[in-house]
Amino acid sequence: MIKQYLLLIALIVISRYAAAINVGNLTFSLPAEKTLIAKRVLNNNQEARLYQVNVTGIDRPGDKEVQIRPADGELLFTPRQWVLQPGQTELAKFYYHGPQDGRERYYRVMFREIPVSARAKQNSRGDMMRMDPVVTIETILVVRPRTVHFDWRWDKQRGTLQNVGNTYFKLLLKPGCDSTDEESPAFYLRPGETLRNSALRVTNGAKLIHPSG
Repeated sequence: MIKQYLLLIALIVISRYAAAINVGNLTFSLPAEKTLIAKRVLNNNQEARLYQVNVTGIDRPGDKEVQIRPADGELLFTPRQWVLQPGQTELAKFYYHGPQDGRERYYRVMFREIPVSARAKQNSRGDMMRMDPVVTIETILVVRPRTVHFDWRWDKQRGTLQNVGNTYFKLLLKPGCDSTDEESPAFYLRPGETLRNSALRVTNGAKLIHPSG
């Protein structure tokens, strides 16, 4: 019962502060022809906040991802730490100087938001408790291959679609030609991954799929 109560309190605290930092989409990608990408960070709080950035290389996003230490100078970023007043924004810039090859690379980028001034609150016994909520948001930076090969293989009888290229893409399964993107189920396929879905089977007539970068 105590554990459930503490979990409830934790969820309330998280829900209260989760919207404080705004970094936009949790996955962002660096195009093949570019070496710089910026991520906009917004302070949605009523008070000033300190922000910190940390980057870790990974083999690929997922439950079983393996951390990889990037080579020195492979991915540089600035600033590493800054302070934002309420409503202010800052651009976190990421510079890629890694290998110019045909392999896609992934980085887990962590943004940490820390209160500038400590706050205290009195509990039911009259004791003063220090409250310093720290919010952390993890995002994924995808560096597209410097030489992109965008391709897929669709088996209409088995209902499978495989990414046989060297970069990820977004797949939209559109019910009809006039269907909007919002009405269409979306899937992301990394190089080598295969999607199995009954909606990919074609027994008669035509069906529209829309892989895009």
